[in-house]
Amino acid sequence: MAGKRGRSNAAGGLTDRLLINDLTPEAYWDRPITVDEHGWLTDIARLSPEPYILNAQLQVDHEPTMEPILSRDIDGWRANRYIGEIRHKGRTLVINPRLGIETITGWISTILNVQVLPRTATYSNDASSAVTQLLAALWRASVLTAGQHALPRRRENISSHGLTIQGRLDMPATARRRASGRRDLVSTRVVRSYDNPAAHAVVLADRYFDQRLAGGRWRGTRLDEQLAVLRTAAGARPQFPTLHEIRTACYSPITVKWRRAAELSWRILNEDPLGVAADDESTHGVLIDVAELWELFVLHCVGLASNEPVRHGTTEQASGHLARSTVDPRRALGRLYPDVLVGEHPIVALLDAKYKRLGGRRGVDRDDLYQLHAYSSTFEVPLAALAYPATSEDLPLDEQNSPWQSSNSMLSFVTLPTERDGCVAKLVQWLGSNDASS
Repeated sequence: MAGKRGRSNAAGGLTDRLLINDLTPEAYWDRPITVDEHGWLTDIARLSPEPYILNAQLQVDHEPTMEPILSRDIDGWRANRYIGEIRHKGRTLVINPRLGIETITGWISTILNVQVLPRTATYSNDASSAVTQLLAALWRASVLTAGQHALPRRRENISSHGLTIQGRLDMPATARRRASGRRDLVSTRVVRSYDNPAAHAVVLADRYFDQRLAGGRWRGTRLDEQLAVLRTAAGARPQFPTLHEIRTACYSPITVKWRRAAELSWRILNEDPLGVAADDESTHGVLIDVAELWELFVLHCVGLASNEPVRHGTTEQASGHLARSTVDPRRALGRLYPDVLVGEHPIVALLDAKYKRLGGRRGVDRDDLYQLHAYSSTFEVPLAALAYPATSEDLPLDEQNSPWQSSNSMLSFVTLPTERDGCVAKLVQWLGSNDASS
């Protein structure tokens, strides 16, 4: 259901929990919103989403697009591009993915090339646990990515003295002991230890999720094996590390990804987004930018579908401008960052991922249409498209009539399957049909 009542608040008969789906307007919720709830939702709409977003290990080298958590239009309130949970003034807003948990975790698996959810695990049917499951999937993906080559180890120099040498002889220390009348030798050896701040943060985060997820099968065999090693090293009561300790720890090129996994673990533990209800004056929460996940999922699927080089267009190295000065060509206006560029010299196609529905009474959003036209003209590509997640087998009218001729470009509006193989197959067909037409 798009929205439903939580349990009653004894103080005033108000609900303390509101469950909705992302991109679902209030007009389609299963009940009207009360006057008090309108005021409460207004408070949430004024919050900046940035402090609550946990897409840490998926971030790319560009400024993320910040939209309000909620907005209002002619259909009333609408949740935007985030899924998650916000606790504010004693009540909770839960935004679940309209495409389902399995779809979102499948995108994370494709993006990071790891199996986010073990095949032996199952999802709970309790809608309120969806946020817990998604956050655990995001954390699990971060840890599995970090541990692809090595565990978070550090080097320690252990000094010992005796009649035998263990490691390397420490000449200065031995000379000092001989000068004091002792006859033993001092030696040093290097020991690799998993007892470090990054390991402590990951082990504590694992305990955090284990208390909130039914059964132990949510980890999977590989993660279980890695965590068994880290638990042994950290001991029964690992110390909660500071963020400074995590960031300043010594990482090798092989283990540097553990810094990001540890930072995500620390933030989950420190902010306790799945903890008990907030008091009347505090605001806590966790959000996942699902539009960014869709963008990166499309990027990876295009890479699998094309033989041409594929770049993430949202970088300084792959951007364009709407206009340049005729007096000073170094000056430009209106920097453009399409999501996906196919080909290099020349660029043969571009796509912009849109995590929204295509179709309905509004059709293609006018701003999106103008944006696509600006992209195709600026980059002078023969082929450009807006890519939406497919929500049904029926093709929207705008896609049925694609491609559309605009100047020297063919513009398409395509709905892509939300699972990897189907998405790649449709992209192969789309790129191939346009190769044939050229």
